[in-house]
Amino acid sequence: MSARQFADRRDPRLDRSRSAILSAAVALLSEGGVRQVTIEAVTARSGVARSTLYRHFPTSVELLAAAFQELLPPLRLPDPDATPRDRLLQLVVAQAEQIDQAPAVAAVVWLSTLGLSGVPSGAEDQSRLGALRERVVERYRGPFEAVLAECLPSSGRDIDVAAAQLVGPLLFNALVTGRPSDRGFCVRIVDDFLAGRR
Repeated sequence: MSARQFADRRDPRLDRSRSAILSAAVALLSEGGVRQVTIEAVTARSGVARSTLYRHFPTSVELLAAAFQELLPPLRLPDPDATPRDRLLQLVVAQAEQIDQAPAVAAVVWLSTLGLSGVPSGAEDQSRLGALRERVVERYRGPFEAVLAECLPSSGRDIDVAAAQLVGPLLFNALVTGRPSDRGFCVRIVDDFLAGRR
């Protein structure tokens, strides 16, 4: 039997159980953050047996990583032909759209809880979580880094601080004031940022 024929004969129950487990983990992560994504909570919500969960996700960290990746849509990249200011604005608008959605807020909560109690503390688990966090940070920081390198003088090019100054107000709106970060708000953030850096 060829590999293709074997793949065609895959038991559909495996896909259904994996989907149910991931849906439950994503819902728990969205509702309450990392501490809510426990094996007990996921099995209770999904209706899938613990042994089946472990067949799909051998560790709780792998389950958490898979749920987080489901919640993390890719950041829409800016038009490479636009001016640096317009590319920066496109990134900020794209980030605002993601933050205004519940899954992005859950992602922020997840990242902020790394290292706090409730997160697996074994060395191997911490290493996996650290690697996942690095991929997430790079996924969001990378596009900003390329554009900010053109917008900032080399003497004041602290990309992490610059990205925080641009994204921080969006998070503040979403988590504190409850106001949406519309395009006009994003324009003000970008223009004020660039004016302060000249």
